[in-house]
Amino acid sequence: MENEIKQMLDNHGHLQEYLFVRGFLLTDRDDLDLQAFPFYGNWKQQQITDSLYAYTHKWQYVHHITVNGNTFFLLGHAYDPFSMNYEEDKILSHLAEVYTATGDYQDVVDGITGLYVFGAVIDGVLRFQIDPSGMQSGCFGVLQDHFYLSSHPQLIGDLCRLRMDPFVKELTRYKWYYRVMGPYLPADLTPFAQVKRIVPDIEYTYTNQKVTHRRFYPLRNISVCKDQADYDQVIHRAADILKKNMQLVVQKWDKPSISLSGGIDSNTTFAAANGLYDRIGAFSFISAEKETIDADAAQKIAERFQVPWKLYTIPDSADGLEDYDEIVQIIDHNNGYVAKGRDNEYRKRVYLMQNLDTDVEIKSWTSETIRAYWYKHYGRKSFPKLSAKLFRNLYKIFIFDRSLAHKVDQVFAAYIQAFEYDKIPSMYPPADMHYNEVTWGSWGGLNISEMRIYAELTIIYNNRKFLDLLFRVPLDKRISDQHHLDMKKYLNKELYDMHIRVVNMKETDFRAFMLNVIFTINSILPF
Repeated sequence: MENEIKQMLDNHGHLQEYLFVRGFLLTDRDDLDLQAFPFYGNWKQQQITDSLYAYTHKWQYVHHITVNGNTFFLLGHAYDPFSMNYEEDKILSHLAEVYTATGDYQDVVDGITGLYVFGAVIDGVLRFQIDPSGMQSGCFGVLQDHFYLSSHPQLIGDLCRLRMDPFVKELTRYKWYYRVMGPYLPADLTPFAQVKRIVPDIEYTYTNQKVTHRRFYPLRNISVCKDQADYDQVIHRAADILKKNMQLVVQKWDKPSISLSGGIDSNTTFAAANGLYDRIGAFSFISAEKETIDADAAQKIAERFQVPWKLYTIPDSADGLEDYDEIVQIIDHNNGYVAKGRDNEYRKRVYLMQNLDTDVEIKSWTSETIRAYWYKHYGRKSFPKLSAKLFRNLYKIFIFDRSLAHKVDQVFAAYIQAFEYDKIPSMYPPADMHYNEVTWGSWGGLNISEMRIYAELTIIYNNRKFLDLLFRVPLDKRISDQHHLDMKKYLNKELYDMHIRVVNMKETDFRAFMLNVIFTINSILPF
């Protein structure tokens, strides 16, 4: 694969900047040739410590600060709705002050929103963790006596000439691999056995050529809202975090645009921008017929609040899309050949690359975690207790390939034990933790990386304190989305009174019923 992509890019110099676009690499190597494949002169190097170097794509950034011999860094972007800092250097300065005073930085990191990997080098030991839902894809490995941490597993694969893990190859060839949320790998797997995905809520430590990890969240139980007053307080506090995030976004970027639909997630994002409508834009796209109803709803919302809105109609064929085949080749290489897309998704990526006009897309992902998405998806009010079988059944359908099902069970059994899921308190259901740490972390991060080929993205929901707060909402309200409706009402009553809500086609009652039948069969099969 490397020879094919390299040969193509050697002949298409204007496309080289899209290889591992907005990517980064943290390593102890200082000898990488930034003019050669896979960097092609589009990356820069910064020294973080005496033996640690950050390589970043020209549209990506690393920020770092050293105080009292300890170094703190951020790969990616971040903003803090609690300190109201939107510049990474100020966030790190505040974090360093807190660490110097208390010996701990986690509370500050938990309050940060964005797409990032945070790290620290304390007493010569490297520690690192990823954003709350893994929206910034990240992975690491120790290969040939060198440490690598990257946004893209394939980048490490290219540098170290790795071959795809045979199990991953078998899994990606399974006919149902592309079903249930689309293609993504289970547990903390990447295309390469020597490289592992960085799991959200986990802090990793690298020292003496070895990486270890520990779970830092969630380890303390919380109480469900005890009455209406308590519930209202939670809703208002959570909504205020979203509002402050939007205030920071319009300061951080000159021309931010909300990816707007009729769904509850982007509706709430739009509501959080109330008072800022003269400083944002909005856009929608139609790449499949089912998206038309969303675009119509988005237009009504934007017009009501006089927000500039643009519709992007994705062509039905690739004819006329310049360099289409070559860009698809780049996308497939960037994702490590584990997520071949649908034709309309490829066309959307390429069309938006060539037409989208924004500094940053404000996307409304990760809220599905506290919207209890797996419960909606399967039409269930409860799930079986924590087990490898539960995680496998949430992941994919393996009714007709029990041999592969057992292999996936073994992967998840080791993963559940290694990442201490048994320590997670009861207020954080295993299905929700699977969705946040496995589905979002693996599927979501990979998809966000793909989308960043056409623009930078940010997600105002991706804040651990925000997500944690809404776990206090009773499960039935999370399943029904009542908490989102109440946040929208609090943030923008006029928008709430428009009663616009387009239900995701994947959330219909019949679909959920059928998926629950499959889930149940998959759960009770004894072999």
